[in-house]
Amino acid sequence: MEPANVFEGYFLKPMIQKSQDEFALSIDIVVADMGYLGSNQKKELREKCHTAVLTKVRDNMFPPGPYADSGCPECPEGIPLSWDGYDPDLKVHCYIGPTDRVACRFCPFTASCYQEVSINPLVDEHRFGIIPLHAQVAQKLLQQIRPQVERGFENDKNKLYLNRFFINSLKIARILGHLSDASQVLLLFAGMKTNTKAKAQRLMKSLYTQLTFDF
Repeated sequence: MEPANVFEGYFLKPMIQKSQDEFALSIDIVVADMGYLGSNQKKELREKCHTAVLTKVRDNMFPPGPYADSGCPECPEGIPLSWDGYDPDLKVHCYIGPTDRVACRFCPFTASCYQEVSINPLVDEHRFGIIPLHAQVAQKLLQQIRPQVERGFENDKNKLYLNRFFINSLKIARILGHLSDASQVLLLFAGMKTNTKAKAQRLMKSLYTQLTFDF
């Protein structure tokens, strides 16, 4: 916990490294708010921790010229190419020509069309990190999963009355943060132990649903 005027992006790398070093926990994807919108931090996490950091972009942050229309590479006829994955060794994205487009079958340039294109993430770290921003999985995480998590944060604040606090002491704020985390754990165990078995099962099913993403 740090003062509100400190850039949050600086704390993401130490948190991920601590998870890897102390808990052997590999964090592949972080879906963050725009407070973590820093290309240097995303680049460092991509190269050193192999972690994809997904955030929305501001309205005035336009994609590079060649990708302005669809946010991804296109063939000479303007058809978006399909993302085929990120190569961590070469540090490039691989895009291939779509195979299910009817227009491609009748394209006069089919014989000379390139079948594979490589894109360096450095052209736009926000849009071409480990998971490109235009990819379906990225959009689902940002548009559907992230809002659900944010609602959960708001419910926790209301449950513990945290929205009623205004603290101008960093030390007290840290203590309150630890207490609220401990309270959440205690509430979880209390809900499991004091309620009926059926209600406990429903609670665990609800938690499992929140932690399981069907892409």
